[in-house]
Amino acid sequence: MDLQEKTIQLLNNHSLCNYCLGRQFSNLATGTTNFIRGESIKMFLVMNFSKRITDDSINFLQALCKSDSEHAKMVLSKIKIIPKEKEMCFICKNSLQRIDELAENLSLKLNSIEFSTFLIGTLMPQELFEKEHNLKAKYDLHQSEYLKQEFNREVGKKLSRKMSVETNFNEPEIIAEIQPFSDSLKLKVRSLYIYGRYLKHLRTIPQTRWPCRKCKGKGCKECSNTGKQYSESVEELVEAEAIKIAQGDKGVLHGSGREDIDARMLGTGRPFVLEIVSPKIRSIDLLKLEKATNEYGKGKIEVRDYRWSSKKELVYLKGNAEESVKKYRAFVTLSSSISEETLKKLDSYFKDITIKQRTPTRVSHRRADKIRKKEVYSIQSRKINNQEIELTIECEGGCYVKELISGDDNRTIPSVSEVIGIQANCKELDVLEIRDKPFV
Repeated sequence: MDLQEKTIQLLNNHSLCNYCLGRQFSNLATGTTNFIRGESIKMFLVMNFSKRITDDSINFLQALCKSDSEHAKMVLSKIKIIPKEKEMCFICKNSLQRIDELAENLSLKLNSIEFSTFLIGTLMPQELFEKEHNLKAKYDLHQSEYLKQEFNREVGKKLSRKMSVETNFNEPEIIAEIQPFSDSLKLKVRSLYIYGRYLKHLRTIPQTRWPCRKCKGKGCKECSNTGKQYSESVEELVEAEAIKIAQGDKGVLHGSGREDIDARMLGTGRPFVLEIVSPKIRSIDLLKLEKATNEYGKGKIEVRDYRWSSKKELVYLKGNAEESVKKYRAFVTLSSSISEETLKKLDSYFKDITIKQRTPTRVSHRRADKIRKKEVYSIQSRKINNQEIELTIECEGGCYVKELISGDDNRTIPSVSEVIGIQANCKELDVLEIRDKPFV
């Protein structure tokens, strides 16, 4: 069946608007629009069927009238035949006539958001997709595209001209989901990602929000209806100014590992990526933000090395946290006196050795019970008095340092307590350095 025969059969059986007719042959005669392509096909058929007026030609011209061909109506009117009224398009239900309206509504919704790139996504009813699929199969329409594709492209072109923004298929700043049959418009704003390092100067705040143990975050008397176990966190102190400046919905701090609540994060700081969800402002001066954040968290936290990041780096940072090298300073209390000779033995023993750690007792209620192998690269000791020592420990990320010291009832083997033959317990812990593999 050639193109003309295929089209005649198609229009005899179905009323199609110019968009939907042209779309059935969208891969032919490219460089134009489906509307113009459909209009041109109808014009050619009107010319062809009006050369010699017969019952068959009149019937087909009437079919074209139902598909809203003005030229077919003119031909029939001239020969004193009343043209049939146009019918609703079999495929799109005339929804493609709303492209300008959809683009206008979308631009109004986007007007308060700063962005330069976008992508349109159209959600179609399943029955419409099946209808198109069946039509393609029935009439052997291999040069066609789906209605969804046309909506994506045409609304995108209108929006691009209206707002001076560009389509981006890889990392759009905005994804606009349109539903032409329900007037629903949904926006997905790509998060902002900011890399930095934070220092934590207090031993009383967690890295991230910690829901109240009693009410699980709902709010109760125990937590003064805040829903939080701790009044503030590193996350909240870091995100506050960023949310304000970017006008985002919320912030999420993604750290390269985490320190215990009672441990300080000192030295070069812990790498993190701050995610600002649904920002309305994207052009942010990171130096000013860094300064504002440090002023807001003064005495509690400090941030440095701000630069733009990405979701890929975030995933890399989280996934490689345990492959980093971490340096700690621990102040340790002993159950009895220790000699300098024993300390030398300790330093000598812990040089590039592998330890086995069963999930610590203190976190066993929320962590899987398993045995982890971790590398301890070095321990350097300094005697403070007979029953207090300072340890500088370099080890693999993910090592439970407090349990490395105490032994945790032999759940960590070997441990400092085992090697020195004296029960040792970590009194205070500071993270001094985190050396992670750079993201490329």
